[in-house]
Amino acid sequence: MVNVDRANEPDPLNAPAEPAGPVPSRVSIGWLLRFALAWFGLWLLVMLPGQFMMAKLAEFVAPEDKVALTAFLIGESSVVILVSVPVFGILSDRTRLPGWRRRAWILGGFLLGGVSFALVGIQRDPIAIAVLIALVALGYAAVLVALSAVIADQVPRFQRGRASAAMGVPQVLALAIGMVIVTMLVPDVGGSWAIIGVLALACAVPFLLGSRDPLPPVDAAPKRFAAALRFPPLGPNHDYYWTMSSRVLVNAGNMVGTAYLLFFLSDVLKVDDPDTGMLVLILVYLVACGLAGWLGGLLSDRLRARRIFVLVAAALQAAAALLLAIVPTWDASIVAAVLLGLGYGVFLSVDQALVTDVLPDRTNRARDLGLINAAQNLPIAPLVAWLVLSFAGYRELYVVAAAIMLLGGILIYRVRSVR
Repeated sequence: MVNVDRANEPDPLNAPAEPAGPVPSRVSIGWLLRFALAWFGLWLLVMLPGQFMMAKLAEFVAPEDKVALTAFLIGESSVVILVSVPVFGILSDRTRLPGWRRRAWILGGFLLGGVSFALVGIQRDPIAIAVLIALVALGYAAVLVALSAVIADQVPRFQRGRASAAMGVPQVLALAIGMVIVTMLVPDVGGSWAIIGVLALACAVPFLLGSRDPLPPVDAAPKRFAAALRFPPLGPNHDYYWTMSSRVLVNAGNMVGTAYLLFFLSDVLKVDDPDTGMLVLILVYLVACGLAGWLGGLLSDRLRARRIFVLVAAALQAAAALLLAIVPTWDASIVAAVLLGLGYGVFLSVDQALVTDVLPDRTNRARDLGLINAAQNLPIAPLVAWLVLSFAGYRELYVVAAAIMLLGGILIYRVRSVR
């Protein structure tokens, strides 16, 4: 539950873009831990397929078309999320179940996504796999918009760096712990998808039972559904759109560089055991990302700054990609994993805090967060990867990834209302 101490503590950051409203109370460590665990469950459903499990499944089901099938599944998931996230956001903003304004969508999304995920591994027909992946994406979209809006609803601005870290750091924890599960503990394709689906559902339970959504302010009645379908006007909300552009590019560049890492290890570095090699790199990445993530969130709150952290994060990740392009060796891959982990950890620690700080309209928080999250899932990464690998190789792919991430870091300085 949200604590009530220091409810009126002044906000040390700049004025928000959205209209002023009641100041949320300070959240407790227990709330942050339950919030982080729910995100851990969601990231299990999101990170493992894109980074490893889809590639492994495609290699098992259609070895001769593994690259094309992997790209299709990732792209399909992105399109479903792109279309559904804004709609779920609008519906969540208009939900009036007492205490369940966000939790109803979190619960429903986890049920749909987790159950569908658990069934993917026993399929051998690419069409059946594609249908289930689409259902997983729908569940993910419902949880994403509702759980993201919780930060704006319940977390004061002076704690949003910590909340952003509680959202972001579990992303790499889910990837690393999940990789241990699916490569060492349950390596069977069918069993690995099933155990991850069930585990994701279990992780959502403490947050669903241990928190309660506050009622929306009485003066914040949302606009009609049709009106909410319109994008926020560009003129007064330029910071919102620059933040969206920066997030899209940084995440797209990261995905371009990591989605085909398993194939890079097997086809370029000729690693004897690519699965184990992938696990080693992810564990190295985890340590660096975890350290940088939580520290970045604390420093961002204390220094009252967000943008410089995004730029540094993008530069570190770009350096990792360039290192793989210039020196494609196993030792260089270890160093790149450290740089990528540091960079992505810093990015995760401030990204959601910055996004929440520039929301245009407190009556449509989930919708506005949904639009940013939808844009983040534009199928840029699979399209870029497919184009580059069709005409060039993995070295060129990592150069392109570095350029995309660096551009995303630079664009964040177009934001003016947040330091």
